[in-house]
Amino acid sequence: MATTAIFKFKLNQQKIILWYNKVTIFMIISLYLGIIITLSILPLSTLSKLFHLNNDQNFKNIWFFCLAVCGFGLIFSIISAISVWLTNYEEYINYKFQFIILNIISLNFLNLISNLIIYSYETKVSDLLFTNVIKRKRFLINLGIWKWKTFDIVIIGMFAAVTLALAYLETLLPNLPHGGGVALKYLPLTIIAFFHSALAGFFVGSISALMSLLFIPSVFIVSPWSYLLDYFIPMIIPMIAGFMRFKVNNDKKNITYVNYIIICFSIIGLIALSQILGGVIIWTTLFPASVWPGYSNWLYAIVYNFIHSFLFTYPIMQIVIPLALRGLAPVFWQRYLKYDN
Repeated sequence: MATTAIFKFKLNQQKIILWYNKVTIFMIISLYLGIIITLSILPLSTLSKLFHLNNDQNFKNIWFFCLAVCGFGLIFSIISAISVWLTNYEEYINYKFQFIILNIISLNFLNLISNLIIYSYETKVSDLLFTNVIKRKRFLINLGIWKWKTFDIVIIGMFAAVTLALAYLETLLPNLPHGGGVALKYLPLTIIAFFHSALAGFFVGSISALMSLLFIPSVFIVSPWSYLLDYFIPMIIPMIAGFMRFKVNNDKKNITYVNYIIICFSIIGLIALSQILGGVIIWTTLFPASVWPGYSNWLYAIVYNFIHSFLFTYPIMQIVIPLALRGLAPVFWQRYLKYDN
């Protein structure tokens, strides 16, 4: 009861807000389930007539893509529902960034709009506990702006070496045509960004990407844009883990596990987006014969990189990263986050 006084909404209004989120999330889950069941039960011939489209290979590809999107939306809607039901109002406000990201990933625009309105009005507890000076200090530490010591330089070199070793190991593993496969190199890049800073993640990623040109020859770099979109940008994207620590620590709260999912999914999602753009702009233009029959350039790039990123790489990251972050979180808090009240 003591904490409710700091919020702008009254206690009964807080209960209404929580129940609104709890109820509406099931509406989204029901919508996804309805679409998935409909697409699964009805024959493709019936669906094609319903949407006035030809029942050809392209329509089958669209059908499969819709199933995949709804499947992911359903999974993250369920995760969001569990999070909403297990949090109180204070946690709902303090973890607003996590809930917003879950709404975006699950395409839950109904809750997204309402949450944005509520969050723009409500007071966050940390806004009262921390001054602007402390917030600025936190941002600079997450970014990596402090007096670096020998340890900082050494650990960047060490993680760059590990990244290169894993990148070389990838060449020995089975790959999809045109280079897709299990990407192990993003593991140390994510860990260093979280453990040290976003700037360290950028340095390790950029150094590793540049040194890969010298030590790991690839036949899949066909132009500077290909290197930029398929290698360099994806290898610096994990630096965002430095800004996505939220309340990640070694506790066993539900929201902590959700944070791990958000970190991994966001990184892989952005990497896939960069490589999709590379596929559309470069690969399907220079090598049109590589596009699967019945697929458009965009659909081919999306499906190909979905398989490469989410089916091969994401599961490994989702297993390894939480274990690493849970172990390294206390080290980070003790070494860097020492704020003056």
